[in-house]
Amino acid sequence: MSRSVTDDRAAARKEENRKDSKAAAVYLAGRTIGMLLLAVTQIVANHLYDEIGFAYVVMVFTIYQTSIALGSLGLPDAVFYFIGRYPDRAGAIVRQTSALLLAAAMVVVPIALGAAIAVSHSDGKIDLIPALPWLAIVVLVELPTQPAVNQLIAHGYAAHASVLYAVFAAFQMASGLVPAITGWSMTSIPIAMAIFGLTRLAAHLWILRRIYPMEPGQSWWVPKQIREIFYFSLPSGIAATVGKINPQIDKYAVQFVLGSEMVALYGVAAFELPLVTMIPYAIGAVMQVRYVRLFASGEREQLKELWYQTVEKTMILVVPLAVAIIVLAPDLIMLAYKPEYVVASQPFQIFTLVLLHRVAAYGPMLQATNQQRLLVVSSAMIVITNLAMQYPMIHIFGLNGSAIATAFANAPAWIFVLSRIGYALGGGVRVAMPWGFYARTLVVAGAVGGLLHFAHRWMTWHPGINLGVGLLAYAIVFVIAGRLTGVLKREDTAYLRRTVSFGLLR
Repeated sequence: MSRSVTDDRAAARKEENRKDSKAAAVYLAGRTIGMLLLAVTQIVANHLYDEIGFAYVVMVFTIYQTSIALGSLGLPDAVFYFIGRYPDRAGAIVRQTSALLLAAAMVVVPIALGAAIAVSHSDGKIDLIPALPWLAIVVLVELPTQPAVNQLIAHGYAAHASVLYAVFAAFQMASGLVPAITGWSMTSIPIAMAIFGLTRLAAHLWILRRIYPMEPGQSWWVPKQIREIFYFSLPSGIAATVGKINPQIDKYAVQFVLGSEMVALYGVAAFELPLVTMIPYAIGAVMQVRYVRLFASGEREQLKELWYQTVEKTMILVVPLAVAIIVLAPDLIMLAYKPEYVVASQPFQIFTLVLLHRVAAYGPMLQATNQQRLLVVSSAMIVITNLAMQYPMIHIFGLNGSAIATAFANAPAWIFVLSRIGYALGGGVRVAMPWGFYARTLVVAGAVGGLLHFAHRWMTWHPGINLGVGLLAYAIVFVIAGRLTGVLKREDTAYLRRTVSFGLLR
């Protein structure tokens, strides 16, 4: 092979990486803004409502998120795979996916209503019975329209998808604040969610008509293709569902074991950081098509190289951010919530430890290597471990115990998934990830976190100032230490600036 051809391929690969990085940053921006708006909803609700009112908000959104997670079954993300593999069937694929989600909604609605009734009768302090019909409408409308954002991304409209995701989140935020603004009853929250949910339906129908029209005479009702999508999505969908439900299990456990007042407190502790939690998902969503192509063509070494590069880029973002937030958790809680909720800092720190293993999107890699069915096993391991540990841990350690159970439940499944990824790459757990780089990143991030923890005792300013100064100091020291130890390369500092600023800083 001539040198010019090799250079051309390298240049093409570099340009493809640049486009993927840009798409991931745009997608990450929209998702992070959306999650941030939901976080703001919780924070504002904490200040505007009394303890039981805030608990009501926590449980309504918990039931909603659980319902969407149960019914999604990985189908919205299947759009990426099937449109990439069968572009000529794109119009039919998005309709087939929505039809499957509508069928799932029919199953999920009774489960959601049953959960709402159980919560209402747990201690009698939260009454969700009047909300039942509205929660049913929310699930029936929103589940079939879940692929709307992914359809735009699959068609190359990442920026539009990000805006749409943020708009949907803004409507949810508005729903959570309706009683505080209008003085109406708390039941107005699910009513507003149902009304605003119709915007998702309108957007979904517009996308189908304008971007994914059906060819004349073409029918989307092809049972064989629908079954193909369903059976492909089911394993990874179960894993994704478990990933979303696992952080909800502890809230139900706290509600039923400790009561509504404690679930309000735990709603603060179980808060997920928008940017940190979305980084692996956003990068994995963008990279999945390339994983599929490399594995299908038998290019295992190239796949391993791309996987390592992707994981390393994720590590230098997720690990330091997670460590910094763990150290500064008391300031974050005091800044965002009422003063009495600072006691949630410790379970929040335990809960945040889970992020240290979220340094990659493992599901897309198992899908790309035709091992998606194994995700069912890992999902079962997470759920069974968490459910088995919740009750005894809560009785022994209180709120901390629920967070400990949730954090520990991920460990066995994580090792299992890594063993299967390593098998596909030609080894086992040993080659599943760049372990040496991971260890160096943990050591550097942990050492800088230790320095910040030591200095924190002298940081007696307002929590907002402590948080800002602490994050800035941590970032500066981590970059310096990272460059000295080889964890960060010169181009990585530019990558960090672009990603954290969503491309605003070059």
